[in-house]
Amino acid sequence: MAIKKDYLNFLRSRGFSPNTIEAYGRDVERFLKYCRGNYSDEKELKSYVRNLFLYLSPRSSARVISSLRSFYNYLLLVKKTQKDMSSSLTLPKIPHSIPSFLTKGEIENLLKTPNIEKSEGLRDRAMMELLYATGMRVSEIINISEEDIDFRERFIRIKGKGGKERVAPFSKKAKKWVEEYLNKGKHTICEKASSFIFITRRCKPMTRQYFWKKLKEYGRKAKINQKIWPHVIRHSFATHMLEAGVDLRVIQMILGHASITTTQIYTHVGLRRLRKIYDKFHPRS
Repeated sequence: MAIKKDYLNFLRSRGFSPNTIEAYGRDVERFLKYCRGNYSDEKELKSYVRNLFLYLSPRSSARVISSLRSFYNYLLLVKKTQKDMSSSLTLPKIPHSIPSFLTKGEIENLLKTPNIEKSEGLRDRAMMELLYATGMRVSEIINISEEDIDFRERFIRIKGKGGKERVAPFSKKAKKWVEEYLNKGKHTICEKASSFIFITRRCKPMTRQYFWKKLKEYGRKAKINQKIWPHVIRHSFATHMLEAGVDLRVIQMILGHASITTTQIYTHVGLRRLRKIYDKFHPRS
């Protein structure tokens, strides 16, 4: 599909992140297969979107529609179509959801799960400690290099969404585990020099999918009875910081949220827990 290839090259030239390009490319490819390449047929587009609502959640449907809007904006720009047919598409209403998080006890159990006698286990322990210490996204931590970390001052430079950089502090425990992994584990996983910190036996940076798989395994071993994925650690970091009394603006800066309204979702977590405590102990609740 030449049009898809050209579109993805256009996104790269505009500085879109690899993850966004991958997601948009996947969504557009599925649509092009559905309409057999006839993207100029407005009926096909609307039929495809109607089908989305039958098997995708509102959030996933909204993401696909955003991908299609981007694709049609590109088609209009390069004069492959005379009309932006995606402009009439309506985004579904996304229900307000409270982010899932782990308790402090669950986090402790999860962090202790890897077998640190093995190099990979030491790597995974260091990786999870750093995730919980900083609230990084998994797409950010897999791209961390040794030059990004200032061990003396305990600061880390993070390359976030849209190429934006931020600096975040990290804990003494995270420092201990990352240094131990670099001193004892990394060179046994791969003898070749690599600037990336968290690598695999193939001497390449760990992928998001591989870390997700490992985290799910550790969640089962830790007997955590909820779905585990990397963002849960990010949510847990923010929730625990807020509960400890850290200012919301500070949490926003560490997480790299462009808007404070995104960070404010964690206040709802605290209020929900507050209500549970109230209901449990108030004599008339």
